[in-house]
This record gives sequence, C-alpha cells and structure tokens, in this order.
Amino acid sequence: MKPVPVLDSGGGVLKDDLRQHLSRTCPDQELRRWYDPLDLSVSASEHCCLVRFPHAYFAAWFETSVRDLFEKEVGRFLGNGYAVRYQTRCAGGDKRQPLATLRAVTDFPYGHRFTFETFLANEKNHFPLALAREVAGGREVRYNPFLLCGPSGAGKTHLLRAMANAVSRSRPDATVFFGSIDDIGNRYADATANLHEIRAAIAAHDFLFIDELADVKRDPILEQELVLLFNAFHDAGKQMVFSCRERVASGDFGPTLKSRLEWGLMVHLKLPDLDVRVRCVEHANRDKRLGLSREQTLTLASRFEGFRQLEGVLLRIEAFRRHTGQELTDAELTRHIRLSEDRKAPELTPERILAVCADHFELSVADITGHSRRKELVFARQASMTLCRSLLGMSYPALGKVFGGKDHSTVLYSIRKFQQLQDADRDTKLMFRQLTKKCRQGGPA
Repeated sequence: MKPVPVLDSGGGVLKDDLRQHLSRTCPDQELRRWYDPLDLSVSASEHCCLVRFPHAYFAAWFETSVRDLFEKEVGRFLGNGYAVRYQTRCAGGDKRQPLATLRAVTDFPYGHRFTFETFLANEKNHFPLALAREVAGGREVRYNPFLLCGPSGAGKTHLLRAMANAVSRSRPDATVFFGSIDDIGNRYADATANLHEIRAAIAAHDFLFIDELADVKRDPILEQELVLLFNAFHDAGKQMVFSCRERVASGDFGPTLKSRLEWGLMVHLKLPDLDVRVRCVEHANRDKRLGLSREQTLTLASRFEGFRQLEGVLLRIEAFRRHTGQELTDAELTRHIRLSEDRKAPELTPERILAVCADHFELSVADITGHSRRKELVFARQASMTLCRSLLGMSYPALGKVFGGKDHSTVLYSIRKFQQLQDADRDTKLMFRQLTKKCRQGGPA
C-alpha cells in the first residue's frame, strides 16, 4: 500500500490519490457529483480522516447514499485503524458543526466487499435488506433473533457479513461473535474442554452472528448447547442474527430450538432476478477489468441462477485473464461456463431431486415425503415423484419407498395427475423444465 501524506490542513495530494483509488469502482461522472465537493484532510498521528461538507443538505444526502461506499474505500486506501469524522457548515455562517454521527471506523473485519451498498437487490429483496439495515443500525433490540432465510446463492452470507461489519464500525467497543455452526462445534470438539467456560466465553460477546443455522441438525448435542447460548443472549437483551437455508416452520429443528427461533423475526431472501445478476457481472467486469462484452455479460447472468455460482465462474475468468493476458473469446467463455457447471454438478439421486424441490417450493424434505394432504404439499410431492420417474427411471414401488412408504398405485396416480397439470397449464410445464435443469446442472439446493 502506498504511503498516505500527513496533512494538517487542505489535502490536494491526498484527495487526488484517493480519487484515483475510487475511480476503479466509481464512474468519473459519479465522483464529480459527490466526491469532488468534499474537503479532506488526514492525520496519521490521530489515525483520523476529516471530511468537510459544503452544506447540510449535501451532508444529509451523503449519509444515506454513498457513506458506506466512501468509508469502505477509505479503509482500503488508508488501512485499518482509521476513523472518519464529518463536519458541515451551519446555515448562518462559517462556523462548522459536527454531524449527528461524528465518527465511524473504516475497518471492515468481515470483508471490505460485504456492505449493504454492495448487496445487489431489486424490489423482491427490498424488505429483507431494509430490515437488515435497521437491525444493524438500531440501538434498541427489537427483533431477537433476526433470521435471514433463503436458498443457497441468494446472498444470505453477504448480508450477514454486511450486518456484522456495520455493527463493528458503528460500535467499535462492542464485541461480535461471528461464525458458522462448524466454528462453534470446533470449540466443543475437545473432549477435555470445559463446556461451561466455552459457553460463557461465547455468551460474553455483545452480538451473536451464526451462518447457516440449519447445519446444527447434524449434532443434537450441539443443538442443546445452542439453546443455552440462545437463552443467555436473549435474557441479556443482546442481539442474535442467524442465516438459514430453511424456514423455521418447515425445518427439522428440535422443538425447543424451534420455539425460541419463532420468538424473533424471519425474512426470506429470494434468488436474484436476471437484472440483479446482470448488475453483479457488470460490477465484477468493471472492478476486475475482465473485458466482458455486453453479450458475454448477459450470457453469464442467464446461465447461473445464484450469486455463489456467478462468483465462481467470474473468479475462473479473472484467473484466466491475469495469467494469460488474453482477451476472452466467446469460445473461451463457453469453456469456462462448461467447466464451472461440470465442477458443480452433483450426482443425480432421489435425495438430490428432493433437495432441489424442497428448496424450490420452500418446504422441507420431510414435508414432501410425508402424508399431509395440504394442497401445496401435494403439488410439490407430485412434482418430485414425476422428476424421480423422469430423470432416474425409478419403478413405482421404489418411488413409494422413497416417499414415505406409499403404495405404488398412489405414486402412479400422483405422476399421472401431475402430467395432466403440465398438459393443461403452461406455467407448470415451464416450472418442471426449470426443476429438471436444476437437478441436472447442479442448481442451488
């Protein structure tokens, strides 16, 4: 990292250098609009960057529109440990006054790229994003726990990390525990460890962030420990935030943990629409200078349904460009797409098909293979049976065993019924094609 000039006043050199850094992620037109009017100075001895606004209206706009982006890039430019302070002029004179929020650290302990601003979403995911901002920024614990649910590739981990980053920056003195179920399990793995001490160490944090909560079902003992941790945080009025690929109501959690999770607020993230995926590829194309054409961008966005898949193929393209220095031809792009899909394609089994259907219909596998006659469950069950029959060629008795011991005549009726629905309804036929593609190509499950 290049040295940052130490300035007591002014800041022309610093401002030009920072502008050049920002130009890698922001168009020049945008920088002229919001960056050029700023007055900047940096004190290396105080580890502080002072930002002066021309007037209060500009300051209010900056606060809601570009502050997250600015502080993230200042952190990258100056390094960890710096704080940003803001000032604006009073309406009646030259005297300067601080904004309501005086100080924000530039550290992003959970990754610079994980911010609310870089979470790409359209109206479909506006509500979860707005509530995540509220929970991370609010001083009052209103939703406890707060659960982010959604399929793999919807951006749950990104939003969870963005919340943890926001908490860490706005409350430098607060302690945050961030980890997966496996991270917690590793703490309990040592047979000589004192369980009370481990539990007390985690419960001593001010915030608890756990990624992919559904993994706790693999370990009943760990689920019991999580209930005790939940009680400790809830009783102390300390915020808990979880991500989970399943809804609480349809998940196979134990009754005690499920009842506690239901105390909180659950929001559901949907997989990104095509326009959001296009923006994702465009951002990567600009930031990493991949040289993708408009047609290539659309091809990638159309081929991959989740953020995780897109990030994987974009990483492959970035490595190709960096090591070969060659332009990405259409033939080369096709090769990278094929390799990415082949690498992710799982073995096609009844379990895989059930997982895909459970994800699509936002149900649990147990719901689909069970005996409930609720309309939405029957429809999902019929679709799953038809997929197994179509893709795997399973016999009706074999399907009956997979779907909870049902009679072969029941399976036969279900498949015929679903085929009739496809013949009569174009949307059902399109949905079945999409599910078939997901099962074959390794879409999110």
